[in-house]
Amino acid sequence: MRSRRLSHNEEPSDVNVTPLLDIVFIMLIFFIVTATFVYEDGIRPNIPQKSEDEATNPPPSMLLTVREDGFVQVDGLRLVDPKSVKPVVEEFLAKESKGVVIVSAASDASIDYTMTTLDQARLGAGPSRYGKITLTMQSTAQ
Repeated sequence: MRSRRLSHNEEPSDVNVTPLLDIVFIMLIFFIVTATFVYEDGIRPNIPQKSEDEATNPPPSMLLTVREDGFVQVDGLRLVDPKSVKPVVEEFLAKESKGVVIVSAASDASIDYTMTTLDQARLGAGPSRYGKITLTMQSTAQ
């Protein structure tokens, strides 16, 4: 088969897609109009209601400060090893059921000690109260 060459007078033929687009838009409108939308009920979250007592009083908290030397300071009073944080957190949350534990790490503290402290605090709180453990970094004042 020989390919036909265009002369200088002939223009290349173009495919007109306008009717095709018209058909596509008409089909789109048809499917939108005839579609039935099914609204399924999902899981309804049980959102706790805020009581007046919670709005005025913050929950009790315990501050675990990871120092640069590797020890953990509990509420600024006593020093413990990072691996012995679990019983401290268990004791605090047994006394204060709505308590919050804040793990604060010094900027030059080892990430090893910080993560050990955080893991031990989470083990002490248990999986149902992971949300009560918060990790923050201390800012260095200059």
